[in-house]
This record gives sequence, structure tokens and C-alpha cells, in this order.
Amino acid sequence: MTTSNSLLASLAIIKANWDHSQGSFVDNFLPFYLDAVKAGGGIAVSASDAKLHIRERFGIDIPEGVLSTLSRRAAQKNYGRRDNGAFIPDLTTFDDLRDLDRQKADYLRKQSALVLKLVQFSETHFQREMSVEEAEDALLNHIEEHSVPLLGSLMKGAPYDARGASTTDRDREYVVNAFIGRVLSSMPESFDHLETVVKGSMLAVSLYLPNNNEISQRFEATTMYLDTPVLLKALGYEGADAKEAAQDLVSLCRAAGAEIACFEHSVGEVRGILDRSAAKALKGGLFGNQRRATDTYFENNNFESSDILLLSQRLEDDILKIGIVIQERPPVTENLTIDELSLEQRMESEIGYSSRDTLLNDLDSLTAIHRLRGGRSSSRLERCRALLVTTNSGLARVGRSFFVHDGDHGWPPALTDHHLATLVWLKKPNAAPNLPRRQILADCFAALEPEGRIWDRYLEESQRLASRGQALQSDVMLLRYSTEAQRTLMDKTMGNAEKVTAETVAEILQTVKGEILSPAVAERDAALRIANDTRDELNSAEDTIAKNEALIKAEKEAKLLAENQVTELESRIQTLESAATNRRKFAQSKAKSVAKCRYIITLSICGLILVLSIIFGTLAPTIIPSPIRPFVLPLAILSALAATATLMFGGSIKGVASSFRTKEESRLENKYFRQLGD
Repeated sequence: MTTSNSLLASLAIIKANWDHSQGSFVDNFLPFYLDAVKAGGGIAVSASDAKLHIRERFGIDIPEGVLSTLSRRAAQKNYGRRDNGAFIPDLTTFDDLRDLDRQKADYLRKQSALVLKLVQFSETHFQREMSVEEAEDALLNHIEEHSVPLLGSLMKGAPYDARGASTTDRDREYVVNAFIGRVLSSMPESFDHLETVVKGSMLAVSLYLPNNNEISQRFEATTMYLDTPVLLKALGYEGADAKEAAQDLVSLCRAAGAEIACFEHSVGEVRGILDRSAAKALKGGLFGNQRRATDTYFENNNFESSDILLLSQRLEDDILKIGIVIQERPPVTENLTIDELSLEQRMESEIGYSSRDTLLNDLDSLTAIHRLRGGRSSSRLERCRALLVTTNSGLARVGRSFFVHDGDHGWPPALTDHHLATLVWLKKPNAAPNLPRRQILADCFAALEPEGRIWDRYLEESQRLASRGQALQSDVMLLRYSTEAQRTLMDKTMGNAEKVTAETVAEILQTVKGEILSPAVAERDAALRIANDTRDELNSAEDTIAKNEALIKAEKEAKLLAENQVTELESRIQTLESAATNRRKFAQSKAKSVAKCRYIITLSICGLILVLSIIFGTLAPTIIPSPIRPFVLPLAILSALAATATLMFGGSIKGVASSFRTKEESRLENKYFRQLGD
């Protein structure tokens, strides 16, 4: 396991210890000391033995003075006893200790996942190979440089005020910043682990400060003077993340008893920045030379020149609204005079200003702090009386060298906002729990924005391409104003101005054109696909319609044929019905005629019989001729029967004949109808 990997996990454990105990800062490290004592197997453990064990196992180099304090704390908690500077443990009391091995394994698992994601991110987005060890070192360096500037030197045994210039790989640091931005948006659990490590590192700083038992003390008649960059952040002119981090710092300092102020010349410097931004906006854009984070903020929020000028006009009121007092520099006195020329030369050589006005403003700020302190200060932050809060680590370093190492000050006249945030956060870690997170974000996003020298070189190379005829003026405008171009610039150069060449800018132009055209090409291709799909659908619909029309036509033809057949059938039926009717009429007529004849005949016969019966009944038989006489008796009997039937059942001969006629008509009608049908 690498030192960086072990240390990162240990920092997370420190944060967990604080969450668990909420005791003194030294108590955060008691579990590490007890782990070293337990590893001794019950024999006496010296401070040097514990120091070696903790450094090898957890990567933390705890000063022996702190180890002595830890041994006393362990004895007070009945984990053993002290004997001639060594600690003799009572292992029977160690059963309730928190399991550091399990904690460490858990954090190492989370850390391993985070590191592997960083390795993959570096290769995928920047084609830069990074080993696991390099990724671990990069994360630790990022925490040292951007979250706790003290940590890098303190945990390596250097005095807390003697940190030199950073030796971090700038390209790797840019990759880490870009990665953290990605982690925030898509991997919140990994970001939470990173934040835990940062807070642990801030807690670890407490070990290396003199009189760490006095960390929680309040400020005594001490004023924090915000330098111009910090003032811009607090006013919100560099974005929400920077504003929240700066205002958290201001709130913490104020809660700890400090006054918050700024110098008049810093207000004037802020107004100058606003006025220059307004002038750029008036000329058509905020992306000219000497681009600042404020320009990016105003551009992203669509500020017009008039909007920025309004901010400039009400600047003092806005500063007072956020609780910052504006003060004049104290007057120069002979007894507090310093070698300003020597200080200016140091600042010029070690910091390298792009503007002499900025250098002179910083010089005025340092000398003003010197005079406010009366030429000397306590070695304690809480009693230093005045402190310049800046974002310029070079300015803090020069101030420390000039006024502390070569002067009479016990505390540097200037501290970076991160440095101060760590020291003040340690006073009340729970008062601003989001401060470390906000500092991380503000730093990362600021590191990904092109400004200063890299932007100036970029604009120069853009114009050079145009002057050579290798780029149109519209291309130059695209390079200057396109957010894609700015992002690509930073990704290709990783924030290093030396990498900005004509070839780099030409590559950026091609990349940006591709990115801008890519959506249009994709949109065109999508439209073509939609058109083709629509055309296919139309063709399919047309085929379906044609088929349906053919089916409809066939159905119509079938319907017409059926209708013709129906008409034909109806005509035939009508003809048949007409023929049947005619046959029926003819049969009826013939049947009536025949039946009528038979009726008349029958009626005549019956009448004749009746007459003969009467005659034979009343006349003498002698009158009847002899040939007829044999029929007289049957006829008489028949007549008698007919008369009897008539009396019994009613009716008459005519009625019977009529009934016979009706039945005969029906029979004959059916007979003749069948005959006609055949």
C-alpha cells in the first residue's frame, strides 16, 4: 500500500473519529495511538515506537509532543499506565475500541473505487495514462494544495509557516480538477468520500499548530481585511460557488469574534475591474485581453455594460450590505517605516505581476497590515490584530518571509483564504459543515476557466492565424466567444499557457467546428432518417390504399353483379309469379265454369227428383208409364230422406248444391293449376 493511499484512508478515519466523539482535537488521534499500543502485545510502548507504528500503518507523522499528550489521555481513560515516558497497556480494557482495521478497509474500498475512476477518466478524456499510485498522489496533492495548504508541509515535518512553491504536476492537477467536477455531477457517493477526506485533513492540521489546545479560542481585537480577489468572491462576482465559500469564511470569522473589513484601495481596485468589464461589454464582448473570472460570470449571466456600471456605482453600498467595513490605510509613520523597495523587488521577482497597479495595491495592503499591528504581532492568530486574507499564495509566502523570518512579526501579515478557512473551521467544525465542499467546488471550477496569461496567448494566436489567412474573422469570433472553444482550450492545454501555440489553436478551431457542426449534421441525418422512414411509411400506406381500393372495386363489382342477379331473379320471380297468377286465374275461371255447370246440373237433377217425387207421391201410379214405375219408389224414399235431413239439419237443396259447387271449384282449380304447371 502506498503512503498516499494509507494517508487518504487515515484522514477519512480522523473525520469519522470526530463525528463519533466530538471531543478535543487530540482525541481524534487517540484511536491511532491505542492501535500502536495494542500492537505491542502488552509490553511497554515508547513514544518513538508509537510514532513509527502510526507512520508505517496510517501514514501520519504525529509529533512526539502530541504522542505524550495522547499517552496521558490513554492513562486517564484507564487503558493502562505511564512509566518512565513509556505506556504499559491493560489489554483487558481494549475490547471496546473501535475496529480501525474494518474502518480502514471500508475507506480503502471507497478510495480504490474513486482512484480507479480517476485513472479511467484521465485515459478516456485526456488520453493520459495514470497509474494507481500516481492517481493516489494526485488526489492527496489536490487536498494539500486546494483544501488545506498547511497539510502538505506540516505532515512532512516542516514548520507550519514555511511552505514553499508547489511542485504538483500541473497537467495532473488539471485532470483532478476536471475529474472532481465530473464526480460532483455523476458520482455523489464518491464526492462524499472525497469531502470526508478533506475534512479529516483539516482536522489533522490541529496536531501541528502550536498550542492546539487553544484552537477554539475566540479572536481578540483582530480584523480580517479582504483582499480584492476575496472581495470579488464575497460580492458574488465570480459565481455562486465562490460566493458561498467566501461568505461561509466571513461568517465563521465573525462568529469567532473577528471583525471583517477591506481597504479603500481594494474597493478602488474592484471598481476598476468592474469598469473594465463594462468597457469590454460595451465594445461587444467580455472576452478581450486580460480576461478575469468576473468577465466569465458577467458573460454567463448576460450582463450588459449598463448593468456592470450600476454595480460599480453602488459598490460601497453592496460591500456594507454584506457586513464588510471599508477602512482607510493607516498613515505612514517614521517608526513603522520598512524597506518598501526591497519588499517590492521580492514581490516582483517571486510572484510576477502582469500589472504594476496590482503589485502596488498588494504592497499597500501588506504595509498597511504592518502598521495596524504596530510593527509586530503575536505568534497566535487570535491576537495578531490585523490580517490580510488573499487568494494569492505567493503574496502570503512573500509576506511571511519578509515580516516573520526577517522581521518582528510572530504571525504572517497575509494568509490565503483556504489557510484561514482551515484554522477558523477548526474552531467550530459544525458551524459551517459545507465550507470544505464549497472550497473544493470553487477551486475546481475556477481552475477549469481560462484567464490571465493563457487567455491572452490564446487570443494572440487566434489573431495570428487570421493574419496568415489560416482562419476567417468569423473563426476568430468563434474561438473567442464559444464556450466549447474555452472548454477545449483548457482540456488541450490543461491550463498551461506554454502549450498555447498556433497549432493548438488550429486544432481547437477544428474541434469546435466539429462540435458545432456535429449537432447540425446529426440533426440533418436524423431529419433524413425521419424523411426516409416517412417516405417508406407513405409508400406502404399507398400500397395498402391501392390494395384496399382494389378490394373495394372487387367488392363493388361483386355487389353490382349480385344486384344484377337479384334484379334478374326478381324479374324471373315476377314473371313466374305473373304466370302463376295467370294460371291461377285461368284455373279459377275454368273451375268456376265447370263447377257452375255441374252445380246447375246437380240442382236440376235434385229439382227433377223433387218434382217427380211430388208427382209420384200425389198422382196415381197408374198414370206413370210402365217403364218408369220401377224408379218411383226409390225416388220417393230419396225425397223422404232429403226432406227428413232438411228438417233435422236445416238448409236446402240449393244450399247443398252451393256447398258442392264451392268444393268442386277448389278441387278443380287445384287440378287445373297443376295441369297448367306441368
